[in-house]
Amino acid sequence: MTQRTSSDPAISGQPPAPSLSHRIGIPKRLALKIWRRDHWACRYCGDAVFFGPALRLLEKRSPGHGYYHPHGKGQSMIDVFQMRWASIDHVKPVTNGGTNDQENLVTACWRCNLAFRANVVGTRKPPPEQTNASAEHSGWDGLLSLYPLLGDSEDDWSRLISKELASRACDH
Repeated sequence: MTQRTSSDPAISGQPPAPSLSHRIGIPKRLALKIWRRDHWACRYCGDAVFFGPALRLLEKRSPGHGYYHPHGKGQSMIDVFQMRWASIDHVKPVTNGGTNDQENLVTACWRCNLAFRANVVGTRKPPPEQTNASAEHSGWDGLLSLYPLLGDSEDDWSRLISKELASRACDH
C-alpha cells in the first residue's frame, strides 16, 4: 500500500506541479508587456535591465565586445550585460503551482532570477516591490528601440516591437 503525503494532489487538492519538460513558455507579447509595465527594471533589486535580443544583435554587428553570449558565459560577456538582461520571473514558481498569468509575472534581472530560482516569496525570495523611478521617468526601454534598427525586420521580435512602438506613438 502506498502512503500518500500532503503534497499528493489527491490529498492537497492542488494540481501536480508541471514538469519542466512540459512547461509552457511565456509568449513574447506577454514578456514585452511585463517588461514595459515594470519600466524595464528588476522588481527585486530595482536595477535597470537590458533586452537580451538587442544585446545579441549588438554582438552580431560588433563581434567580440562582450555584449552577448548564447550561454551567458561570464568571460565572454561584460558583467553588466550578463547579469542585467531582462528575464521574467514567476512570483509563485511554476514548480509550486504558479501560472503564466500576468499577475504572477515580474521583470527580474538575470542575477536575481538565478539567485531566487524556485524559491517562494517569504523564504529566500523578497517580495517583488522594487521600482526604478529613474527608469520610469527617463523612458528607459532596455535597448528595445535599437532592435528594429539592428536586426531583420521580418523576425518575430521586429514585427512585435514595430507594432509596440507604433501604438506608443499613437498614445502620445
